[in-house]
Amino acid sequence: MEDKNTLSVTIVDRNYPPNKSIIAESASDLAKFLVANKIDVQVVHTDGKYQGGGSTGEIVGNTHQVSSVYNGKNKVIRLFSSLIEGYRLMRTARKINKGVIIVMTSPPLLNFWASRMLHAKNTPWIFWSMDLFPEAFVAGNLIAKENLLYKFFFKQTYKNPPNGLIALGNIQSTYIQTSFKKSIPDVILPCGVIVNKKKTKEQKTTKPLWRNDDQKIYLGYIGNLGEAHSVSFLKSVIDNFDREKQTLILVVYGAKASQIISYIDQNDPQIILLDFVPREHLAFIDIHLVSLKPEWVNVCVPSKLVSAVHSESIFLFYGIKECDSWQLLQKAGWIIEKSDNDERNIARFFTNIDSQQIDQKRKEAMVLSQSLEENTKESYQNILSLIENILL
Repeated sequence: MEDKNTLSVTIVDRNYPPNKSIIAESASDLAKFLVANKIDVQVVHTDGKYQGGGSTGEIVGNTHQVSSVYNGKNKVIRLFSSLIEGYRLMRTARKINKGVIIVMTSPPLLNFWASRMLHAKNTPWIFWSMDLFPEAFVAGNLIAKENLLYKFFFKQTYKNPPNGLIALGNIQSTYIQTSFKKSIPDVILPCGVIVNKKKTKEQKTTKPLWRNDDQKIYLGYIGNLGEAHSVSFLKSVIDNFDREKQTLILVVYGAKASQIISYIDQNDPQIILLDFVPREHLAFIDIHLVSLKPEWVNVCVPSKLVSAVHSESIFLFYGIKECDSWQLLQKAGWIIEKSDNDERNIARFFTNIDSQQIDQKRKEAMVLSQSLEENTKESYQNILSLIENILL
């Protein structure tokens, strides 16, 4: 039986700091907690660049870099390169691992390789689910669910269950365990809460330059605009928000970002296009705009919604109620469900919203923010216990 001080974890994901992404930062945050608890942490990642933005986490643990294959945007080439990168990452992880491997979900189908390669060597592993593959290919209309190739990857991915599961929410956890056809010890850990990177007092109180009129309500879309998100929702917001009372802050990147950048009037003084908004400035946005298409529920969970509430801000969610983020944080926001009256409902929302409603929701957000922080710390402890139960 190993002594606790010798327990080792290997975290595997395509991106890791200094890459700027919430997933890379989340891996770094967990690694920092594990190191503080005397766990040996190894991290296997590629030298590829994340096609997006975000904050930079700390480089924690002993890192092992694998050469990336492709960093472009061609979907077909990205798919084949992802398969190669995933294999290289798992091969390296299996070689250097001295304990349990935590497998994340980038590049796509990394969990496919984990199911095949780790089972073959009887290597203990924990599946940390972010975006789910191959399901994302169906949700993104890249392949049909009835396609034989999809059926092959789905069957192989869920053939050999992991020893533990870190899921973004209860709905996603239930889906994954049903897919594996086995009950798996799980820990619920929403993505978007960073607890080991404390803000300074100055960061908390310094107002960003773009917030120059406190009589205005500041709306914000901050983050990825990819296949899972609704361009039509954001365009409707652009068309209908009240420029006399509201200002829109935009930080958009990802597959569909160019559609919004070309859609806006660059000379509109009430639309402010930025490259980046640091985490400590998220609270200065009154209402964060978040969307998730119904077909992407379980496949991914919007971290920007969690980050918004953790910063004690509130949100408008365009999606469905059967979604982990809405179920967890609904008291701090509003929902517009997809219907034939989208344009009218969005316009009505921005016509009727006022400071009193925002203040009421913010009070709920302050309570939920503290709860998110406490739950994340508790989840980290549960992950530590999960690792110990697997290895001891």
